[in-house]
Amino acid sequence: MKDNQNGPDENLNRRDFLHKMAVGSVIGSGVMAFAGIIQLPLPKVFNEPPRLFKIGFPTDFPFNTYKLISNKNVLILRDDDGIRALSAICTHLGCVVTLTTRGFQCPCHGSKFDLDGNVISGPAPKALEWLKVGMSPDGQLTVDLNEKVKINQTFAV
Repeated sequence: MKDNQNGPDENLNRRDFLHKMAVGSVIGSGVMAFAGIIQLPLPKVFNEPPRLFKIGFPTDFPFNTYKLISNKNVLILRDDDGIRALSAICTHLGCVVTLTTRGFQCPCHGSKFDLDGNVISGPAPKALEWLKVGMSPDGQLTVDLNEKVKINQTFAV
């Protein structure tokens, strides 16, 4: 004898199955659309470190020596003319140069630069970039990675 009660063993016919799938698709689409609408006012930008940053006070930089700001890959030189900033990023493939007795050398592929950042030898296609140095209202020096300047342009202190 067959039992006519609907239970968990009930087989779905094709029409009922397609109806449930259609309703599920509409509900799923609505949920996804609602999630997208909620995210619209949220910012979609990547947070990058600031391109203008403070490096310290002028007294933090001794005369006639280069000081590497390692977390920003910038070399700072203070001399009688003022303070200068030089990018420590090799123009060949982006390695960080090291200071030598005659200038700078790229440890990756051997490019050599003089103390002004000009290419002496190696695969580097152009000189190291000089960066704009300024001063913030609190008296600290700033370097702007977005503003390139002419070679040896100084900030008078």
